[in-house]
Amino acid sequence: MRFPGIRKGKYYFPVTEKKSTLTTTTTVKPWYIVGLDEVLVDLEIHGCPQSLLPELGLVSGESVQFSADEITRLLNRVSELGLEVRFAAGGTIANTLCNYTHLSGEPAILLGAIPDVIRPGTPAFAYVAQTPKAVNLDYLVPVAGHVGIAVTCFTPDGERSFAVAPGISGDYHPEDIPEDVVRRASVVATSVYCIANPNRPIAKSVIRMLEIAHDANVPVAFGMGTSALVRRMRDELMDVLHKYVNIAAMNVREAEALTGSSDPLIAGQMLLDAVDAVLITEGARGLTMCGYTDDSVKRATRDGLHSGSIDNYNQYEYSRLVLRKNCKDPLRIFTHIHPYLGGPQKLCNTSGAGDAALAAFLHDVAATRYHAETVPDSKKHSQGIEFLTYSSLSRNAQYSNRVAYEVLRNNSPRLEAPIGNDKENDND
Repeated sequence: MRFPGIRKGKYYFPVTEKKSTLTTTTTVKPWYIVGLDEVLVDLEIHGCPQSLLPELGLVSGESVQFSADEITRLLNRVSELGLEVRFAAGGTIANTLCNYTHLSGEPAILLGAIPDVIRPGTPAFAYVAQTPKAVNLDYLVPVAGHVGIAVTCFTPDGERSFAVAPGISGDYHPEDIPEDVVRRASVVATSVYCIANPNRPIAKSVIRMLEIAHDANVPVAFGMGTSALVRRMRDELMDVLHKYVNIAAMNVREAEALTGSSDPLIAGQMLLDAVDAVLITEGARGLTMCGYTDDSVKRATRDGLHSGSIDNYNQYEYSRLVLRKNCKDPLRIFTHIHPYLGGPQKLCNTSGAGDAALAAFLHDVAATRYHAETVPDSKKHSQGIEFLTYSSLSRNAQYSNRVAYEVLRNNSPRLEAPIGNDKENDND
């Protein structure tokens, strides 16, 4: 397990200095996370004339549903025109898993459905080829049919038009869930996309996985989708959040669709009635995070106090997060951070920044479990409190912000290497 974020040497673990009085163990089990996702390949079409969109079956600036045959016709036509096409392994949870492996140095396990026949040159082949080895695909279920494809068409005016052909991505059944794998995970994650259509088997599988994780005391992370989808499913989503979810991740538009508030602080405060931690990305405004700590272990910020819709909202942002059920005297804490270095000078990719931020947060959640088992005598675990995170809320915001920046300035929603050096504050 790599340390979550770039720190001074004294913060690395496990502790191995001879002067240390701490007891370390030699456990070698992997500290993996599990994600259930629709297996999708992103198909990017560049330089497409606006006038060609109707012929391709696309609607400018909107998303439409395609069948496998319609995707085939689109690909054939694009090939005839000689337009630039790029296949990229996608899926919001799969992106999060890939980023987690780069950040932590630990494996991840992807659950879902994939075509039973994969030939070179096909989208499914691109998916497998582009997925890092650290993401275990052994538990994917082979199904006859086509891989799911999400089309993004870029016209010269910068507008993006979308089409989705789900293929077999929803053909994952509850009995396919590897229960023992889920129970041993450091975190499990899924998203609203998987439950958007209750008639698909994957929707029931999500609930089954969340039930298993909840029973095994494994933290559950849940990502939102488009704001329109969240708005349509609001009541169902709130029920899922209340019953199973510990960590909810979304952007500010999705937060508003879920809570009715456009203020991320207020939205986060409302969501803490249902979950234990909330991560809200705000684009050019940065991100807001909130959660619970116990009053007995609260830590006041050493930065200036800030007020918004909540007075002095960051007063205890140097505190580590605790699940509400593990708090004797729960205290809600908040933090906000502006984009790292003001944001990239050039935005190369706006897709996947939220997935990257969530991956950083999940790395920290997994790290506290790792550290509690490898260095059980550490003062980090001797306060009679079972913490959710290894680092403070403020540090997690910094880390998530830094990782999101890395995605924004590159062409892929997936990291290709660990994050480089960062500025430091000793508020772990």
